[in-house]
Amino acid sequence: MSLNSLTCVGVHLSASPKPFTFAALDEEQRILAFGEGEMVDALSYLAGLGRAVVAVSAPARTNSGFLDTPEARERLNLPPGRWVTLRSAEYELDQAGMAVPHTPVRAENVPLWMRAGFRFYEQLNALGYQPYPAPEAPRQWLETQADAAYWSLLGVVPFPYGSLESRLQRQLALAGCGLPVPDAMDFFEEVTRYKLLRGQLPLEGIYSPAELNALVCAHTAWLAASRPDALRCLGQPEDGLVYLPAPDPR
Repeated sequence: MSLNSLTCVGVHLSASPKPFTFAALDEEQRILAFGEGEMVDALSYLAGLGRAVVAVSAPARTNSGFLDTPEARERLNLPPGRWVTLRSAEYELDQAGMAVPHTPVRAENVPLWMRAGFRFYEQLNALGYQPYPAPEAPRQWLETQADAAYWSLLGVVPFPYGSLESRLQRQLALAGCGLPVPDAMDFFEEVTRYKLLRGQLPLEGIYSPAELNALVCAHTAWLAASRPDALRCLGQPEDGLVYLPAPDPR
C-alpha cells in the first residue's frame, strides 16, 4: 500500500482483556485489516500510515462541566439544575432517546476504558494526528460513538450490543452503507432445527460485536474524508464534538 493512499480506521474501545479493536478501510471502503489487542497494537498500525483518518468510539477528553455554565444553559435553552453532568453531545443523544456512556466530571469516577481512550488520543496527537477537520493535515482523528452511529444510520435504537440480533442488524446496516460484508440474511438459511438443538449457530460469516463497532467507526472516518456532507455533528466545541453518519435518506 502506498504511503500516499488514504486509510480510514475505526477504533472501538471496551473493558475486555483486549480493549482495542480496530478496522481499516481503503478509499473504496474495501476492508484492509482488523486488529485486536492493547493500545500499542492500534498505535503501531496507525504509526505506519501516511494519510489516514481515524474515528475513535470513546470520549476525547474529560467532561469540562460546560453544561453547568450559564453560557451553555442559555445557548441550549436548558432548565436550571438538569443535565449538568453530561457533555453536550451526550445530552443531545439522551434527548433523542439514544443512551450512551456519560463522561464523568470528576476524574476519580472515570472508568478505566475511558481513561485509556484519553491516553490514546494523546498518543494520536504525538504521532501527528490532528483533530478533524484539518484539511491540510495528512493524519486526522475524530470522536464518534459506535452505538449512536448505528442509531443514526437505522433511525431506531439498535438492539443491545453483543446480542445475536444486534450483530445481524449491524452487519445489514454496514452492507447498506456499501461495505463488502457478507449478507447477514444468509444466517437464516443455514439455521436448522438440528443445529439449534445442538447449540450450533452458523456464525462464520457474522462479525464479532467489537469488529462491527470498529467497522462503523471506520465508515464514519471514510465519510469524514470522502463525504463530509454525509456526517452529522453533535455537541459543542467547548466540551467536544461527536461525529456520526447522517441518517440514510431511504
